[in-house]
Amino acid sequence: MNDFDNIDGVGSYKPSAIYFEESDCLEYVRSDVPNIYRRIDEFLTLIVSMEEREPIGFTLKGFRNFYIRKYAPKAQAPEFRNLVKLIEAVVCEIGDDIFSESKRTAYRQALEIANKDQVQLTDVPTYACA
Repeated sequence: MNDFDNIDGVGSYKPSAIYFEESDCLEYVRSDVPNIYRRIDEFLTLIVSMEEREPIGFTLKGFRNFYIRKYAPKAQAPEFRNLVKLIEAVVCEIGDDIFSESKRTAYRQALEIANKDQVQLTDVPTYACA
């Protein structure tokens, strides 16, 4: 028995979407396992399990800029919490026709993770609360 065995919450990982203000990115990882970050483009990075080599999460960069341009003017603040809608909006903005097949597959995998896990941003960035 080590010193951490009696501490509440140690060893129990609960996936949640987290916004990192310093790097302006959202991150969601569904499993606490060794992983690799695979950069897809300037917006999406897939997080892949080292063992299974399957996507277990994603990072979305440039969230603040995207929020300010797309959501703030339309007063749709609650909608941005649903990361499925956010990823779909990015795909629509960038345009499906400029994606290579590998990029399309990566965005589809991120959407599947967000949709299956019903990923929501719970820790709302301060600029989105104004």
